Amino acid sequence: MSLLTHCRGLSLTGQIHPHYSKISFMNNLRKDIFMLNKNSIQPLYKQLMDIITQQIKNGTYKPGEKIPPEPELADLYHVSRITVRRTVEELCTQGYLIKHQGKGTFVKSPMIFRKFESQKNMSFSESCRQNDRIPESHVLSFCKKPANSVTSDFLQLTSDEEVFFLERLLLADSIPVIDVHTWLPTRLFPDFDPNAVENGSFFEYIKNTYRCTIAESSRSTISVTAASPDMAKTLRLSSGDPVLILDSYMEAPDGKPLYISREYIAGSRYTISF
Repeated sequence: MSLLTHCRGLSLTGQIHPHYSKISFMNNLRKDIFMLNKNSIQPLYKQLMDIITQQIKNGTYKPGEKIPPEPELADLYHVSRITVRRTVEELCTQGYLIKHQGKGTFVKSPMIFRKFESQKNMSFSESCRQNDRIPESHVLSFCKKPANSVTSDFLQLTSDEEVFFLERLLLADSIPVIDVHTWLPTRLFPDFDPNAVENGSFFEYIKNTYRCTIAESSRSTISVTAASPDMAKTLRLSSGDPVLILDSYMEAPDGKPLYISREYIAGSRYTISF
């Protein structure tokens, strides 16, 4: 079906030892690789912070993954539980880890920071690159449909004009961040190709294909809601989690309307400043 018609542990012999899990085996490997230097002028908790931070950055511990409990870390690195506790508290303060009561300590999904100094800061791909993240874009739905009254009024459509509806899921390091809905007048964007924005920049596509320039006068409004079951499923959240709603009304430099977009943003993964 085309997008246009679709709208919506191991022993040295290789045997598994009955007393060792995969995690224990990996931790034994880490212990051999990362030994703390007790003669260093750098405090042990800071050395351990550096190790865990590096493991988060290189993917040893992935976002949402539970790290070993404090007693296991203390045994792993031959330090006191007090040292481990301070390490974990510092990493929570710095935003690398998060504690869930009764469940343990988990790697926190890093936030993406997006600053609205001008409409030039709107690109999700650019925001990801500035935050050392790998952007992805997947088209969930694309179709031609009648516009509702709000959309029709802003886009100054005639009664018989239709819009292209485009839904995309934007991810950073394979983690869903934004579910964005866009309404584009078919008159301004003829032959819009949804495949061109599959894992590509929407802004770059409309700029290069339709010579679109977004005016500084374009306006955006932001609100907050709780994730519905469908929204939670798309963004891989829990129902009721905070979701930001960013409505943007895009205009050309001459004041003529271009398109409307609504972004459903995972509040725990994204920060917007104005």
